[in-house]
Amino acid sequence: PLGLVLRSPFASLAAVGSHHYPWLPVKMLLRDKYPVLDRVSSVDVPITVILGTKDSVVPAAQSREVATAGHARLIEISGADHNDEALCSGPQVIDAVLSVR
Repeated sequence: PLGLVLRSPFASLAAVGSHHYPWLPVKMLLRDKYPVLDRVSSVDVPITVILGTKDSVVPAAQSREVATAGHARLIEISGADHNDEALCSGPQVIDAVLSVR
């Protein structure tokens, strides 16, 4: 691969689950934790992280952590929520994908 584009990445599934359900032992309940934050630093192609600043599913702070850990180019779409068109198929997302060549 020439590059990797991550759209609204969470630090881990356990982290995003714990964010939404702080009263549950999410880390203990999950079999697969998808530790994105732990693994992104070993990616050996350029990374772009795209996030919406008003994401109600994956906190923007978690996506920023992933970008920092992966030394990624960061694109923040101001005011975008997780499933907003701008964050799914908006021009900034399309440009990011097309720039991986």
